[in-house]
Amino acid sequence: MPGNNRSRRRPARGRYSSGGGYSSRGRYSSGGRYSSRPGPAIGRGVLAALIGGGIVVVAAAVTLALLFIPGHSSASRPVATATALPSGTCLSAAGAPLTLVVGERSNVGRVQYPSYLDNLVTTAAEDGKPITLIRIDGTPKVLPLQQFNGSGYGTEAARQAAVNSYVNGVLGILNGPDLQAVTPQADVLDALTLAAAQAPAGGNIIVIDSGLQTTGALLYQDQGMLMSPASDVVQFLRQNSQGNLIPDLQGRHVLLSGFGYAAAPQASLDQPEQQNVVDQWKAIVTAGGASVCVDPSANTLDELPGLPGVAKVPLPPPVVFNACGTTVLSDQGSVGFNDNESTFRSPSLAEATLLQLAQQLKNGAGPIKLIGSTSSEGSKARNNALSGDRARAVAKVLEKDGVSASRITIVPDGPNYPGRVPDIGPNGQLIPTAAEQDREVIVQLPQCT
Repeated sequence: MPGNNRSRRRPARGRYSSGGGYSSRGRYSSGGRYSSRPGPAIGRGVLAALIGGGIVVVAAAVTLALLFIPGHSSASRPVATATALPSGTCLSAAGAPLTLVVGERSNVGRVQYPSYLDNLVTTAAEDGKPITLIRIDGTPKVLPLQQFNGSGYGTEAARQAAVNSYVNGVLGILNGPDLQAVTPQADVLDALTLAAAQAPAGGNIIVIDSGLQTTGALLYQDQGMLMSPASDVVQFLRQNSQGNLIPDLQGRHVLLSGFGYAAAPQASLDQPEQQNVVDQWKAIVTAGGASVCVDPSANTLDELPGLPGVAKVPLPPPVVFNACGTTVLSDQGSVGFNDNESTFRSPSLAEATLLQLAQQLKNGAGPIKLIGSTSSEGSKARNNALSGDRARAVAKVLEKDGVSASRITIVPDGPNYPGRVPDIGPNGQLIPTAAEQDREVIVQLPQCT
């Protein structure tokens, strides 16, 4: 799970000069961190132009200062030697087609590219493999780049200079305006589907986003979506009324970067919420046939201002403890359970919440009824058993915290609790958002007088 915040080198942010050349306006300081002060210019042999809706990078054999290896010129060595791929990555280290799916949008921190991105771009360029950019917003768009042609340069030094020129042009575009969101909302699934169509088998796909989709088939702003089990999300997409919506990623290598991390005004997710978002998207990618890995770096940057709006995803509210009547322990919140199990998703959070409840209950003498409620999928017998086991897991913590076991009654109600949300669609498919709302343990005390 993303958790550590390592420093990484960021490609210089580029712009078009008045003369049509591509110039940089950023550089790395001696400490290797990105600085916004002006830096070395990219040669005018690297041009970026919007042609037919796609970006074309044209590389010429020019000498220019490398933006990614301080102190090295373009003719000294390939950019690929800057940062090697980490061990254990699912990405192909061989020359492979590269597709970058980028969410430079509202509610997400400014894009942080993996430190080894220059390696992948250079390897793809040198082997003449396609590089494709995809913008994530409400209507994701493909921005194909012209493949590098390494023939006709005469000398190896000239060819290498051309490779470096091309690579720096690509990396400059990545930090320019072309990948910034144009339309409101974010459709990560559609962007991933576009990537699946662009990247052939064996290709690398890097998806950089929070994963909090707000339009299309998955609506994270709907109650229950954030904490829906990954298996429910995959089943929903496979059995969708519009057909199978799982992207065909057979044979691709997919890296998820920044998933579970958001920027204001979106509220930050806690660790179980972050992990669940990662698990959902890993399951989607795996179901599509790809190998998948997760960049462990945390994106804690602010969002880029001035971009189209994206709906905020509401987080599960804290439990409100009632001295009488009913208190609901929703599976979406801190007292949530692992998928199809009676073990707590986060034992520490669950125990901290239940300690507060126990402190309120332990000095009383009235009866306490713990009612387990589940979603509708599966057999009634299995759901009744699971609901009872989850209620007993809550009871065990309350008893440890001083509530008398003689006061507690367990009621395994399965999918039958009154007032539940209908969680089966017209075609018999499970509705993940509704199903997650139906997973609860209800604490029932004597009615208020």
